[in-house]
Amino acid sequence: MTKSFFILLIIFLYITNAYEGALVGKQEAYIEVHVVDALPNNDIPLTFHCASKDDDLGYHHPKVGDDFHFHFYPKLFGHTLFFCHFWWGKKDAAFDVYTYELGINCSWGQSAIEYCYWKVQEDGFYMGPSLYEVKKMHDWN
Repeated sequence: MTKSFFILLIIFLYITNAYEGALVGKQEAYIEVHVVDALPNNDIPLTFHCASKDDDLGYHHPKVGDDFHFHFYPKLFGHTLFFCHFWWGKKDAAFDVYTYELGINCSWGQSAIEYCYWKVQEDGFYMGPSLYEVKKMHDWN
């Protein structure tokens, strides 16, 4: 029983290590999330706060055209989650900006870096693999 357990443990660790190495390319591949202020003007300032369970990325006050971005190495088995809360005048919205499931909207597979763009506009929030290939994901509240 003990010998079988250790053999299974060694196989599991080997597979986990191989999977993680393939997924993140031995720390060469990573995910980069961009949040771009595409509002009509700076008369009403945009503010947002982003975080994950482990990392607080702080509050940001971009100007129109600014691109706030961050990158991270994905966790094994796709459990990475980042969320943001946005405020624009009397409007606000809070949602996940990256989960494994949202990754389908990013540029995964085209290079070692997966790019995920969020474009903040007057009518809502758009996501895609670049600023020019986005689809609407959320409205303002």
